[in-house]
Amino acid sequence: MESPTQNATAPQACGACKKHKRKCDKLLPQCSLCVRTCRTCDYNDAPRPPPTAAEVAALQARLAVLEHQVRSTSVPSDSVSATLSVSGNSVLPAESIATTGPSQGPAGFPSALFLDFDCYRWSNMQLPRPDVGFPTEVLEILSQENTVLEISTLYFGTIHRWLPIVSKKRMELGISLQSSGPDLAMLFLAMRLNISLPTAGTNSLYSISKSFLATLEAGGLVSLVYLQAMILVAVYEYSHSIYPAAWMTVGACARLAELVGLSSGTESMKVMSRATTWTEVEEKRRVWWAIYILDRVISLGSRRRFSFPEPLDGHVLPASDEAWDSGDVTNIIQYSNTTPFSTQISPFARLCQSAMFISRAAAFRNSSQTAPRNHMIALTSLTEELCTYSLILSDEIISSPLDSYFRLLAPRCLAWSALFMLLDNYCCPEKLSAEPGFTPSGEVKGPEELATQLQATLVVRSISDQAHEQTKTLMDILFGPASSMDSMNTIGSLSPLSLDALYCSMVTFQWIYREGGEELAKSQLEDMEAWMRRMSERWRLASEYLTLSEIYRTAEPS
Repeated sequence: MESPTQNATAPQACGACKKHKRKCDKLLPQCSLCVRTCRTCDYNDAPRPPPTAAEVAALQARLAVLEHQVRSTSVPSDSVSATLSVSGNSVLPAESIATTGPSQGPAGFPSALFLDFDCYRWSNMQLPRPDVGFPTEVLEILSQENTVLEISTLYFGTIHRWLPIVSKKRMELGISLQSSGPDLAMLFLAMRLNISLPTAGTNSLYSISKSFLATLEAGGLVSLVYLQAMILVAVYEYSHSIYPAAWMTVGACARLAELVGLSSGTESMKVMSRATTWTEVEEKRRVWWAIYILDRVISLGSRRRFSFPEPLDGHVLPASDEAWDSGDVTNIIQYSNTTPFSTQISPFARLCQSAMFISRAAAFRNSSQTAPRNHMIALTSLTEELCTYSLILSDEIISSPLDSYFRLLAPRCLAWSALFMLLDNYCCPEKLSAEPGFTPSGEVKGPEELATQLQATLVVRSISDQAHEQTKTLMDILFGPASSMDSMNTIGSLSPLSLDALYCSMVTFQWIYREGGEELAKSQLEDMEAWMRRMSERWRLASEYLTLSEIYRTAEPS
């Protein structure tokens, strides 16, 4: 039975909604918007004044108490203890310590780093300590009781499983956090952003995160933690189909990675201090690969050129995810990006391999082959290699426990995305576009072109069928009668990077049904749409793909 006050409302909008000009549902004791955005909800007539210095100091004191509680409390192994200081006197990591020198810009940043790098090195300039304050909104979000611990626990239990780029062990030990400042606050804010569920209208937490990112950039902050936070903001933008912001943020990540010296080639602009432990080296490596993966995935639908360079031969893949999380250096075996695909490696390393296949498929599409025969041979070879790799992933998934099963779904889906990108233009019986090897003309296809068309069609239908079976299995696991799982958190553990391949499968079934009226294809499409609707409860990108699929369904043939 509902309590008498459960649906009580205030006579007017709360102060926070008035200030931000948002629609307020006036629920008591807190409105829904303030609850979702972790803001203080106040229904007083007078708008709340900015916090005084004493109030800010009180917030900082609450954080200090929380830090002490986290450090002194025994927590489960899958939880995370994190330290966060918001003091104005916080010291940033070693790569951000300030020294005076010539050519200081308006924000104190040494412009010689870009204008005359030889001068930068000759005069021993270093990056300044940014004088960046903490916005009131950020303090309010992160200083509430147990917020930092709750954010960390949920983040490492969901997002981290498919994008392990923040060292769980280093956070537990407090090694990388004790001397951090506003960049660490930005990282936790980005974590909080990614574990939040989609909301109707504008997400104020996203607006706060973007604003804080811009403030830190304007303040000249450069650090690995800041780059990790920017990557997580890009992940959120991609996962919820926020364009063109997602495209631009990934490009900014590529630029910043070059600045901090994470590029796989020359490190002429390297400004970070040398890593002292393997765990730290591995964390930087994973950050590099995360940008590489995002840069490839963000270009799947648009076919636009990449912003991030290819890894050099011998570039090291991420090591065992479990060993890195636990800091177990005794079980570290590292492999290069040229390692045979039959070698068993970690799920995140598999994701890197799949992203490299996307690069190869994109390069093939953009190649200008003068000899059609050689073009067909190269196409067949790459298709066979991708199919073999996909089969290896399928075998690994079948033999894996549930956690690894979830982690391997995204690598397999990205391999399918690469196949769709590679073969899409070869499935049609007509020469419809000026793709390499398929010059539009009034002539019918030759024997080699027909053989390629048949093979491409079979492969595209096969991977679409596999994608359909995968979604049926996931529906049974998460929503079947025997399921006892927390479906929303479990969906958060499923990477949105898999959605492109599922969408391509839906488009394939649309095509098959429109061409021949095959009822099986129609049924498969309906099953996949049901799964996408479930995914859209967590990732708005799935909802956008459903909208695009509906356009194909209702479009009249031209």
